[in-house]
Amino acid sequence: MVRVELKREFLEKNLIRQNCSKKELAYRIGVSRSYLSGVCSGRIEPSASMRQRFLEYFKCTFDDLFLIRDGEKCKTN
Repeated sequence: MVRVELKREFLEKNLIRQNCSKKELAYRIGVSRSYLSGVCSGRIEPSASMRQRFLEYFKCTFDDLFLIRDGEKCKTN
């Protein structure tokens, strides 16, 4: 099974650069704090539309912000 996961390190660094909290990020991209927490922890896989919101907010590429996991193997590109 293929899963898409958020790169937490990228997220954390960019929130610091923007002086933005996770609470504020959740508000800005239109999700609940609990949903954002689930995505950040890897419990929830972000949908395609949610991935697009993240990409538009951070103005980055898919590979900058997300990992594709296929079983036990992790692909970064």
